[in-house]
Amino acid sequence: MGHFSHHDSDSSKSNHTCPIENITNPPQVPVIGDLSFHKVIIIISGACMAFSCLVSFYLIMRHATHYSIPKEQRQVIRIIFIIPVFAVVAFLSIAFYSAEVYLKPVEDLYEAFALSAFFYLLCAFVQENDDERQAFLISSGAIKQHTAASIAVLQFPVVMLILLIVTEITQAAGSYCSTSNKIYFAHIWVTVITIISTVIAIMSILKFYKATKPTIDHRRPLPKLIAFKAIVFLTFIQNIIFSFLNSSGVLKPTSHYTFQDLSVGVPSLIISIEMVIFSLAFLYIYRTREYFHKNGATAVPLGHGGYQGGPMGVKALAQAVNIVDIVKGVLAIPRALASRKNPPMQGKVWATGSQGTTYESVAVAPQEYGVSHGSAVPLQPYGQQQGQLYQHGPDYPHSANTAYHG
Repeated sequence: MGHFSHHDSDSSKSNHTCPIENITNPPQVPVIGDLSFHKVIIIISGACMAFSCLVSFYLIMRHATHYSIPKEQRQVIRIIFIIPVFAVVAFLSIAFYSAEVYLKPVEDLYEAFALSAFFYLLCAFVQENDDERQAFLISSGAIKQHTAASIAVLQFPVVMLILLIVTEITQAAGSYCSTSNKIYFAHIWVTVITIISTVIAIMSILKFYKATKPTIDHRRPLPKLIAFKAIVFLTFIQNIIFSFLNSSGVLKPTSHYTFQDLSVGVPSLIISIEMVIFSLAFLYIYRTREYFHKNGATAVPLGHGGYQGGPMGVKALAQAVNIVDIVKGVLAIPRALASRKNPPMQGKVWATGSQGTTYESVAVAPQEYGVSHGSAVPLQPYGQQQGQLYQHGPDYPHSANTAYHG
């Protein structure tokens, strides 16, 4: 927390204003050649940012130009983009220490947005068509977890947006005080609310995944979930640790590094290095192979007859940055809350709202039944399903448990 004058500390207790940091950093000496520690970590972070962004943009463009299932790959592109966001924020936080407190909320907001995208990806794994997915979730008994997850996940970006605004306003007003955990400063409340909102969102996704696991396991969602959770968890824990260190006065400047180097530079550098690792891991975990149409194949893997991303993937990128689906989901939260009070009847016929189609609620084992044209139908071995367009096997995982008919 640096060194504070006795007068500043006493005045902060009496008028509840953030103490003025009279940081007495010792004269700095170079650590490598004539480079200070700050310049060294700027170079390292910049190199990490460039590498992470190049790898991530390469993977994004691979999905955009092989855009065979828009409802899935739209979310995948959004998830991958979390790496450039974190890498750029980390670099700018190191390059401009004073801007870090304004940049971090942007990182948190995109994290919430990406978590919402991951939830939508899991929903697309269950069933692309919204009405058919709803019918399946009701008949399989997972509708309760889906509704709870919809509410818990979509509150996350709303809360993070509000906290971003609160942080910017209170920081400008001098009442945020990132170096103190006193209850009369905004920092501690923003931190606590962030923790609660994050935990609620992540736990709800885990419950939804557990409820739908037999249905979506063939899509290998677990590695995707672990990779994404690792980013969220690591940054979450690091923020808590360094927040505690900042407020407890443990960090002490030396002749090699300043207080800002320790409180802002080091945690941001750690994130920069982590993004390099995650960018490489995402190349495999969110690979595009399953969306490719292979030359000579007799069936189209996953997609619906061709790539739909437009020239150079422009259409796919435009859909990924269009957040209308997230906004609609947020606006539907009141309706979701109402549906929890009045759950649909089990064992009845209900309308989905799609051209009068109706479905009958039946108890089915997800691993034994697929959803096709709004009805639960038993799957047959590959080659025995009339009109099947999709091939089974490790290269075409989407067809393992879901029957698609032409």
